[in-house]
Amino acid sequence: MTLVDQVSSANAPGASLADAARGFVPRIRALARQMELARRLDDELVEDMDTAGLFSVIVPKRWGGAGLGPHELNQVAEIIAAGDVSTAWVTVFYNLHSWFLCRYPLDVQQELFAGGPSVRTAAILSQPGTAGRSGGQLRVNGSWGYATGMLHASHALVPVTIDGDKELRWVIVPREQLDIADDWDVASMAATGSVTITAVDAIVPDSWAIPFGAAMSANDHPGTFHEDEVVHLPFSALRYGLSSLCVGALDAAVEITRERLNSASGVNSPPRIERPAARLRWLNAYQTAHIMRLVRDAATEDVLQIARRGTPQTLEEEARAGLQGATILHTVRDTLRDLVDGNGSSGYRSDNQLRRMSSDIAMLSTHAVHGEYDVMMDRHARWLLGMGLAPGDPGARMT
Repeated sequence: MTLVDQVSSANAPGASLADAARGFVPRIRALARQMELARRLDDELVEDMDTAGLFSVIVPKRWGGAGLGPHELNQVAEIIAAGDVSTAWVTVFYNLHSWFLCRYPLDVQQELFAGGPSVRTAAILSQPGTAGRSGGQLRVNGSWGYATGMLHASHALVPVTIDGDKELRWVIVPREQLDIADDWDVASMAATGSVTITAVDAIVPDSWAIPFGAAMSANDHPGTFHEDEVVHLPFSALRYGLSSLCVGALDAAVEITRERLNSASGVNSPPRIERPAARLRWLNAYQTAHIMRLVRDAATEDVLQIARRGTPQTLEEEARAGLQGATILHTVRDTLRDLVDGNGSSGYRSDNQLRRMSSDIAMLSTHAVHGEYDVMMDRHARWLLGMGLAPGDPGARMT
């Protein structure tokens, strides 16, 4: 029994989705190496997870989604990550990106969600492309890397500036108007298929673009007609979905390492469980997994309460939230590395799940979505110390 199983309640909101997610874990583990080599998720797995509602956890009930909130998204992400981090990464992004689409005007949403409660969408936040307005339409051009989920997506959200205006906007572009480059050749997080996409004179309705700040906001967007609370939260309230990947990965690593304690590391070696150092290494990981979950849950509740207050986060509150996420990520990364080292050279086999999870989390610690560690930690320190904004701080904050 994993730590996730121990803290789950059959009566909790989202319990059926948690059960559905848990049912996929053995299948995901069995496919993980194959997907890593293929550099993409398994087609049937994606379709089945979508059908099970795992990509529409925070999609409003109006469109057939579960209409749940941050805690339930965290739990689904954590459970899936116990199977494979890449699969969980895509799962979280498909949820978040469908949630972003629910910020667009009603007619846009009606068209997008006509086929079901999830619109599998890649979303990129990088150097913007360009768009020009003409006759109620936008002509979009640009190239964007790290399009996670694009290989199984119907649309992409891409950043653009329109007619030279400096305001950053997110525009929805259908897959058929995008060129997809097979360039995702990486040693970690390989199954995410985070390829590069290019638009050359893609034509979409003007209403398919909204300001990036509106997409991140609680209610400064056209989607406020939804009754579900999750639509009226700012993006900051959902930030720990990605932290939950770390919690789930460490949870699985504790389970795997526990099983391996009864094996020996060499011909003449006693079982690991008979060595105090091995027991203590496992115990440290066990306790760290428990603590990281407590930190994640408390941090999620903090940002949720701040969001319900109805005013933007202060710099100090945003820094505290960012610090919690960074602490989870880097603590889990270091704990996983310690577990791999304690498993001997077999821990570095290409088909070793512990190796894959450790490598994937290590890569996430360098990902742009979290920001460069030293830069972010200095920013958190300045904001917590009341030193205010400085050159290089983000123009669009996670309010």
